[in-house]
Formats: sequence, C-alpha cells, structure tokens
Amino acid sequence: MKALKIFGILVFLSNQFAIGQNEDTNISEQLILNQQSARFSAMIEADVVKLKSLLADDLTYGHTKGSTETKSGFIETVKTERIDYLSFVPRDVNVRVYEKTAVLTGFIDVKVIYKMEELVFTTRFLEVQRKEDGDWLLTAWQPVIYIPN
Repeated sequence: MKALKIFGILVFLSNQFAIGQNEDTNISEQLILNQQSARFSAMIEADVVKLKSLLADDLTYGHTKGSTETKSGFIETVKTERIDYLSFVPRDVNVRVYEKTAVLTGFIDVKVIYKMEELVFTTRFLEVQRKEDGDWLLTAWQPVIYIPN
C-alpha cells in the first residue's frame, strides 16, 4: 500500500512537471514568434539598430537564389536596401523548442524590390533561433521558393 501511495505521488508530480514544461514551451514559442515578427518589421523599416539586436553574431542568412550572408553582410543588405523588403506574411509556422534552440518551419509570402523590380513570391523556410542571455536570436535562415504541385 505504501508503494502505491509513493507511486501515486510520483505520477502526480510528474504530471505537474509536464504541465509546467508545456506552459514554458508555449511561452517560449510565443516569444520566438514575437522575435520573428520583430525581425520582419525591422527588415521592412530598415531599422538596422533593432535588427542587430535580433541576430546572432554567427548568423548564416540564406537567400532564395542560393547566396548566403553573415550578420554584417545581411545588415548591409538591409541598410543599403539592396533588397528592399516590403512585406512578410508567415503562415503554417511550426515551432519546436529544444532547451536553448528553436527550429521553425513554415511558409512565408514575401514582397521585395530587387534590382528595381518588385517581386512577390512564397518560400518554404527553415529558421533556427538560439537563446542567449535570455533573448532569442536568429542563427540561421534558409528559404526555398515554393512552387505548388
């Protein structure tokens, strides 16, 4: 009987721990999505001061045409409006949190001006964020053009 009580207590405590983890995960997911939204806004507004605070120092930023940039290169692209970001509409975003790493996948409808031409397209993206000093920072971004079947 004593073993049964101990087992019951352990089950209760493990359920409480799991509930706490789910709440923490939901809070983290929302913070991560907020960070993504803030980054998109900073890109549209060409707010490089804000953008710098949202990017990891070892950032690898991939573009749909296959090129990649470091943090400083990407900041320069936004600052000079080599790519003028007009809008981002993410959808079907899935966030998976692994302690201090988050992996996001989904679709994003994008509108930019590139080489004086307005482009509108949809990409499927893979995004990695890492938690540093309490903040979620973009560590890697890789989009691919999405062409529906």
